[in-house]
Amino acid sequence: MIYNFLFCTFGNGWHCWIVRTLCVLPILFIGVFRIATDAQFVFASLVVLPVLVIAWIDGKRNGLFMAILASATWVGSDIFSEHQYSAAWIPWVNALTYLITYSLVALLVAQIRLQFEREHERATLDVLTGLYNRRAFLEGGTFEIERTKRYKHSLAVLILDLDNFKYLNDTKGHASGDAALRATAAALRSISRLTDRVARLGGDEFSILLLEIGYEQAVEAGQRISAAVNSALQEFTPVKSSIGIAWFKEADRSFLEMLHAADELMYEVKKNGKDDLRSQRFA
Repeated sequence: MIYNFLFCTFGNGWHCWIVRTLCVLPILFIGVFRIATDAQFVFASLVVLPVLVIAWIDGKRNGLFMAILASATWVGSDIFSEHQYSAAWIPWVNALTYLITYSLVALLVAQIRLQFEREHERATLDVLTGLYNRRAFLEGGTFEIERTKRYKHSLAVLILDLDNFKYLNDTKGHASGDAALRATAAALRSISRLTDRVARLGGDEFSILLLEIGYEQAVEAGQRISAAVNSALQEFTPVKSSIGIAWFKEADRSFLEMLHAADELMYEVKKNGKDDLRSQRFA
């Protein structure tokens, strides 16, 4: 929740629009106040705060827009007030100085924000496939399990492991293996619901957390996933997929225990010929 609030780049959520409005209004208010007081007060340091905030939540483009707005407000308040300068060009030089300063702040903050996002992605996403990595999946899954406990919703955990993947790596090289993993990830993304959490657990093992789903729906989803993945892997013969689905009427155990249950079902498929799906209800 905190991350979503702080990192709402180019977002249109209500909290982002409130922040934008609260940043623009003080700049306009300061401009009007300086006109009313004959530009006797200096708020240059204060005005940098809205520029900083907008650059953080919206990036450098809108940050630079705020820098221009702040500088234009500054020169406008100087010109329309009755404050007398020794030369007519002084307000414009002041405005240019502020514009350069505010723009540098906007660019610097936007770059820092971008670096934060890159670090966040490295910490939560699998580099090869772009899916959640194991750590992020376990953390997110644990959070969802706690939420599911409150509302007493059913859920399912799916584990998918590629069959004959080592053979592909040994015969066609790791580049082909990586391509197969990316194709699998793309198939999982395309077939999964927006509410599902999809992850690569490591190696050739993937998992999906299916929230608010009945047992029959979970099995049907598993069959669609199996068909989609096997279709995506046609050019990587003889690679196929083995799937285990553990369905839970309620979240009555830890997420790790749920993963283990699905993993056991997947290994049963492996022991009995591979390229199949096995599911089980857990009351």
